[in-house]
Amino acid sequence: MSRSFKSSLLTFLIVAGSSLFFCSKAVFVKLAYRYGLDAVTTLALRMAMAFPFFLIGGIWASSGKHVKPLTGRDWARLALVGFCGWYFSSVINFMGLEHVSVGLERMILYTYPSIVLLGSVLILRKPLKWGVAGAMLLSYLGILIGYYAEASAKAGGETWLGALLVFGSAISYAIFVLLSGEMISRIGPIRFTSCVVGFSCLYVLIHFVLTHPPGAILKLPPGAYGCGVALAIAGTVIPSYLFGIGLKRAGAQAFAVIGMIGPLGTVGLAWMLLGEAINPVQVLGLALTLAGGVIVAMKK
Repeated sequence: MSRSFKSSLLTFLIVAGSSLFFCSKAVFVKLAYRYGLDAVTTLALRMAMAFPFFLIGGIWASSGKHVKPLTGRDWARLALVGFCGWYFSSVINFMGLEHVSVGLERMILYTYPSIVLLGSVLILRKPLKWGVAGAMLLSYLGILIGYYAEASAKAGGETWLGALLVFGSAISYAIFVLLSGEMISRIGPIRFTSCVVGFSCLYVLIHFVLTHPPGAILKLPPGAYGCGVALAIAGTVIPSYLFGIGLKRAGAQAFAVIGMIGPLGTVGLAWMLLGEAINPVQVLGLALTLAGGVIVAMKK
């Protein structure tokens, strides 16, 4: 097995793992809603439990002898990226999940790779590789097949509202991916992730304090805290650090396409925890999505 093949395979596993863990949060959010939590409370619980991990990670990543201190401009840009990626995108995504199913949310949210591709071509002036475009179409075909039976929109204003909120989340997340690449390469993935998600945690907690009684987060049902732990560890800490490492290795375009594995991986988790059915059509969709991700990972 050649060194380049091993490196490509590792890149694929890192990016796919980031996406799969990140996608798990939709299922845990739905579980939290069963305990009567609203979107902002669920997000605040997630970020409050995740914040200590990013604080420790940021201190560790900044403690090396050869680590250059961040400038005022760096801090400002990290604050902006944190607002787009893990605060604004998450808030409107959680609000959208109050009105649409997990399957529909995943399908709409994962329009973000096409937004990333379009942005990288129009804004960053990067060439669009036809192999990447073809693999993206293959992955989208897999998503459409996998969710066709269970992710259809329902009539009614609330469903449209949820769909619009999730699409807005996709746009915000795409901006986050586009703005992140240069900074990750320059300041390192661990320090970048710790700072960005740390800012997002602060934004979310401020939002919660301004809209809810501060002590309300300590008076939730016991099961809600279990959902919070799952959201913090599996849905935030692990995928966010894998995100930084994976984006640095793969680049924005390949990261976006490989990351489409996540939505169909959510099918299995939704089946185990929410009781949603899995059928052969979904398996076919998952296989196509995996194929698209592998094709991109194997390209330089």
